[in-house]
Amino acid sequence: MLLLVTDVFVSYASEDREQAQRLAHAFDQQGWSVWWDRKIVAGQEFDQAIEYELESAKSVVVLWSSRSIASEWVRNEAAVGAQRGVLVPAMIESVKLPLEFRRKQTADLTGWNGELSHSGFRSVCEGVASIIGRAPPQLPDRATPARGHRLRWSTAVIGVALLLCFGVYALGRWPTAGPMPKIQSGGSASTEPSAIPKLSDAVPGPADLVVGTYFGAVLSDSQGNSRSDIALTIVKLGRSTVRVTSDYPRLGTVEVALTQAGNQIVNADGDSPFVVDLERNPPTLLFGPHGKLAYSGSRH
Repeated sequence: MLLLVTDVFVSYASEDREQAQRLAHAFDQQGWSVWWDRKIVAGQEFDQAIEYELESAKSVVVLWSSRSIASEWVRNEAAVGAQRGVLVPAMIESVKLPLEFRRKQTADLTGWNGELSHSGFRSVCEGVASIIGRAPPQLPDRATPARGHRLRWSTAVIGVALLLCFGVYALGRWPTAGPMPKIQSGGSASTEPSAIPKLSDAVPGPADLVVGTYFGAVLSDSQGNSRSDIALTIVKLGRSTVRVTSDYPRLGTVEVALTQAGNQIVNADGDSPFVVDLERNPPTLLFGPHGKLAYSGSRH
């Protein structure tokens, strides 16, 4: 089971659901993952599920309207986003914002009907992109490129990728193919092993990228309450395997097999969701030992 960090958490009043859905669809077209629908898995506490998504999302977009400024839920979610430094506010109608949020530059989505070229939407995208560390997606050209051009470009990309893969494979395999012959002064060949290291020995594995001590909090627990000031330690067992321990008994000790997915290190298998986001500085960890609780922390 892989647990991926959501790119965008959308905060809105229930009366503005249609506009929130339109924005979520537009974000999806940009290739960003979005949590907005407030669908809760059976057995989860409503507030705990929202708190987990709100604390883990890379950015928080709040939609201000006459309904949302009167909503305690929306104001609290916006406050969490502001405290984390990931808030991107947008107005979907002309309203006077709550005092604590007036100093933040706010995008104007009044009258927006979903156009990707809308200046207010582009402003929101730029705000999200600056926070999550990805450049704003480029709008497509009005003229659709010819099919032959797309085909030639795709073929070139595939060709380069295959060459790179073959090169990496060859570098990884060549030193292990057997000892390289060495000509002695008498003309005979010896079989001294090559001193060229394997590529796998030089490149750090997933475990090397996540080891360290993390400090954070248990956001939700199936058998207890949330808890702060929890330390968690990750030690390397192998190139792609780690042991996770904590001073908090409910977290216990868990061994996790890892793999890399872009700038995230995630669990390769098992029932303990594990995500280290290397884009964050310092890296952040989301961990759910055996799916029984949710921990979030930063490496120190």
